[in-house]
Amino acid sequence: MKGVFIIALFLFLSCANNTKEQKLLEKIAALEAELDDCKNGPAKIFEQLKYRFNQKDYLAVRFHYESLSNKYPGSEYLEMSKEMLQEAELKIAKEKEEASAKREAALSEKKASLERLKKEHDDVDGVTWYKQRYYTHYNNMNRVSIYMGKRENAPAWLRLKMSYTGDNWIFFKEAYLSYDGNTRSFSFDDYRDKKSDNDGGDVWEWIDISLSDADKNWLKDFAKSPNAKMRLTGKYEKTRTLTENERKGILDVIGAYEYFKAL
Repeated sequence: MKGVFIIALFLFLSCANNTKEQKLLEKIAALEAELDDCKNGPAKIFEQLKYRFNQKDYLAVRFHYESLSNKYPGSEYLEMSKEMLQEAELKIAKEKEEASAKREAALSEKKASLERLKKEHDDVDGVTWYKQRYYTHYNNMNRVSIYMGKRENAPAWLRLKMSYTGDNWIFFKEAYLSYDGNTRSFSFDDYRDKKSDNDGGDVWEWIDISLSDADKNWLKDFAKSPNAKMRLTGKYEKTRTLTENERKGILDVIGAYEYFKAL
């Protein structure tokens, strides 16, 4: 009998403890819900939505409105939020139109660059060469130019030509382009990429090398500067400032190259 009483008492205490634990858990859950409502309730969501609207972050306005309408469909803040959402959607549509118009204008400008270039087609190699129209870059000139090659249904590529002429050799081993304190070295193979010739007391040396997209991006800024310079360095040195036509030619070829890339 005594054993039965002890078992009954143990069960009673266990049930009492379980009841207290359950109530404690319910209180914790209620407090967590209250805290969540305080941090993420309709008023807070509306504040975030309004802040994003004032910051012109219209995509975030859409996100917060969807959050508010899904979690609190009967909220008093929903109507005010909807008005801001509608205005935000108009802004988003306008920004898309402006961005599209800007892309079209940029593409049209690049197409105009392509149309300004001279074309030479090599039907043996199947390559069309595109060169600037302002001058013909002969080897015996002090000039810098870039040109572009393209095969049908294949990506275009760019090449850089730098040449020197004078009455004395400079035997250059290094080639630099520079503008406004920004200098870039262009590597070349002395046997494969560099050539030289002479006639009638004049000498000339030149290189013709491929360009990367990183080079192209740098050259785009380079050609916009009136301080764009070429320096060839070896046993002797030659430094000169590019002419306006040299710089315009570089920009035209880059524009045409970017047009093909955008297609």
